[in-house]
This record gives sequence, structure tokens and C-alpha cells, in this order.
Amino acid sequence: MAKSSKFSKKMLKLLHKFNRYNNHEKWFVLYLFVLLFSFIVLPIVKVTSLRGTGGYGVWLISWAYFKTMLIILISILVLIWRNVSFKFKNILLSYFGWRDHDSLINFLFLFIMTTSFFAITDTISVASWVTSRVIVSGGWKFIQLLLLLWIIFTLVSVIKSAKETWKKTKIINMVDEHHWKDEHTKEDIKKWLFEW
Repeated sequence: MAKSSKFSKKMLKLLHKFNRYNNHEKWFVLYLFVLLFSFIVLPIVKVTSLRGTGGYGVWLISWAYFKTMLIILISILVLIWRNVSFKFKNILLSYFGWRDHDSLINFLFLFIMTTSFFAITDTISVASWVTSRVIVSGGWKFIQLLLLLWIIFTLVSVIKSAKETWKKTKIINMVDEHHWKDEHTKEDIKKWLFEW
């Protein structure tokens, strides 16, 4: 009984936390979990045997792609942790700033993952010109589609955010320039009055 009450309290806490997100953040977190699941489950390379009977797949989570796997997994885990944990987000904000640029940070990490992933698949595509035994799997196409669609969506969000920020910055700059002109005029009047 005690275990079920602890579990229900944790679930209520998670649901309460998830309800604090706006729709864009909710969809992005769900997308990140689908992407992580796809990286783990779907093979990206298909190798057929010499006899053409069967073969095997190579996954991103393997020793064959260890360095690229580290880059992609660290990027996706930082993105998940940053978008799920408010404490982690505050730590990043205190060290790196960028308070109003969530979409830009998401875009940069997605761009790192996309670049790393496409480097693998481009190499496999070139290898398939030499031998027909090594080809890109269908899982690669699904992951590529996931990455490209969301990176375009995030880029649109970055552009919208930049336009809004530009308007705010323009207003602040106009106010500062007006204030500076008033102060300069007051200084000129003081000089004119007391120069005798």
C-alpha cells in the first residue's frame, strides 16, 4: 500500500510539472523521447551476408559508432534534461545566460545531432556505391525525417523569437537615445548659463 501511494505521489508530481509547460514545450519533450527511443531501437545500417540470405543491423548505440554515439547521446540527454528539469535549466541560465533563447538552444543541439547523424549516413551511402552489402536501413529514413522536420520547426521558432526580441531591443534603444539627447541638451544649457 505504501509503495502505491509513493508511486501515485510521484506521478501526480510529474503530471503537475508537465502541466506547467506550454504546448510547444510539451510537444518538444515528447519529440525528444521519441527521438531517443528511435536512436536506441532502430538500426541505421543494414549489412547483408555474402550469400544474400539474411544479415544484421548496426545500431547507433554500438562500439562501431562510439564517438558519434557519445556526441549524439550527450546532446539529446542535455536537451531532455534542460527541457524537463527546471533546476538544470536554472543552472545553465546562471552559467551561460540566454534566458530568452530556448528555441535557439534547442536548435543548436538538434543541429549538432543532425550533423553527426548525417555524417554517418553519408559515409554509409558512399560505401554502398562500392559494395551492395552495406546499405542504410529504413530506420535511418525515419530518424532523418524526425530530425529534419523538427529542426525546421525549431528554426521557424528561432526566427519568430528573434523578430520579437528585435522589436523589444528597438524600443529600448529608442528610449535610451531619447534619454541621452535630453541629458546632452541639459548639459549644453548648463554650460551656456555658467560660462561667463
